[in-house]
Amino acid sequence: MRAFGTLCILIAIIMVVTPLISLGSNLHLSEKLDSITDKDTDKNNSSDKDSKKKDSKDKSGEKFKVLLTNSGKVVELSEVDYICGAVASEMPASYHNEALKAQAIACYTYAVKTRESQLKNPDDKLKGAHITSDNSTHQGFKTQEELKKQWGEKYDTYYKKIKTAVESVIGRVIVYDGDLITAAYHAICSGQTENASIVWGGEVPYLTSVNSAGDKLSPDYSSTLVLTQDQFIEMAKSLEGASFEGDPATWISEAKTSDAGTVISYILGGKSFQGSKIREVFSLRSNCFTIEYKNNSFIFDIIGYGHSVGMSQYGADYMARQGSNYTEILTHYYKGTKIEKHK
Repeated sequence: MRAFGTLCILIAIIMVVTPLISLGSNLHLSEKLDSITDKDTDKNNSSDKDSKKKDSKDKSGEKFKVLLTNSGKVVELSEVDYICGAVASEMPASYHNEALKAQAIACYTYAVKTRESQLKNPDDKLKGAHITSDNSTHQGFKTQEELKKQWGEKYDTYYKKIKTAVESVIGRVIVYDGDLITAAYHAICSGQTENASIVWGGEVPYLTSVNSAGDKLSPDYSSTLVLTQDQFIEMAKSLEGASFEGDPATWISEAKTSDAGTVISYILGGKSFQGSKIREVFSLRSNCFTIEYKNNSFIFDIIGYGHSVGMSQYGADYMARQGSNYTEILTHYYKGTKIEKHK
């Protein structure tokens, strides 16, 4: 009987230890903690106990440290408060609840992935923060004080609506093959989102072109920029190698575009430039545009707003108003992904 008791104890120990070993073996390098130094990693001899303590501390997911670019201060916020400020900055509060939920999960996924990256490889420019409020660096974020100024008397209604949506999905992330995705999103596309490889280079299996026909109904679907010859030359002076002499009608040549309408390249002034470069130089709302010289003016007709990769926010709102829930919205725009509770 004593031997049998001993055997039972050994089996129990194996049953507890084995899942822990399996879990550890499935961790990806990108999910390891920044608090583990290169020296510790190279030695590879830290105790399991110490490692689990660090995981528990750094992956608790209870706070986000945010660098407020307007003031240069770093504030520590709860996950709900941070995601509310991010959603309010990135998506109109008037959008459907299911679209707001989809945006909240996209913002949370982006923020968690950024936080984990900063924990692993801290950027001194962030002053110890996990993420900034600058949407040109990370995703946008607005404090409640900023939102009160923006929304005025609608503040209570809008903030309550966003907070309700956020609280209903907080902690959920978008994953592909077990990893957090890069949750790219934009305001409006051409009616078809774009492949990440077209915009940024390199294939990303979950950031591929999908239909988003509802975008064409947006009142901001198209815009126009009209420039005089002098204005065009002034803005185009940073296009090195281009020559703007003679007949202005000859300054523009053929464009190479993707199936979604994104300009891959355009010949201006006798030289080919990437569409993204032209968008930057002329401050266009998207990479989907045409240029025409007419009536002594250069006319840019622009479709959409943003880079067109990932979730279209207007498209998400349209899908929600047609009856789609946040899971259906996210899995439509991020192909092959799943929505899971962050571990």
